[in-house]
Amino acid sequence: MYFHHELGDDRAGPLSLELSETAKYRLYDTLHREQLRLIALIHTHPREWVDLSEVDAQNQLSSRIGFWSLVVPWYARRTWRATSMGVHERTERGWHRLTKKEVQHRFRIGG
Repeated sequence: MYFHHELGDDRAGPLSLELSETAKYRLYDTLHREQLRLIALIHTHPREWVDLSEVDAQNQLSSRIGFWSLVVPWYARRTWRATSMGVHERTERGWHRLTKKEVQHRFRIGG
């Protein structure tokens, strides 16, 4: 797992964070060297709203079909379940938020 601030300069405001191009390339290089693949980005929102904001949708780390963007509510400070997260999948037509039923069927958190 990599955290934004460990990759390089980020542009952060009180409610948003953007990863610089340099930091993105550093991430891609690290993944390549370690023979890993980026499959998802996880971030939090301050309240229960877990859709993708315009900033979230425009500042993606990957435009690959099948990439996931996960949004945890309440800055992850409260107990949450996978079905209370926003689980968004990149499709040919843009971002699709999975329904609770789709999340239960397709998403597992495990060790």
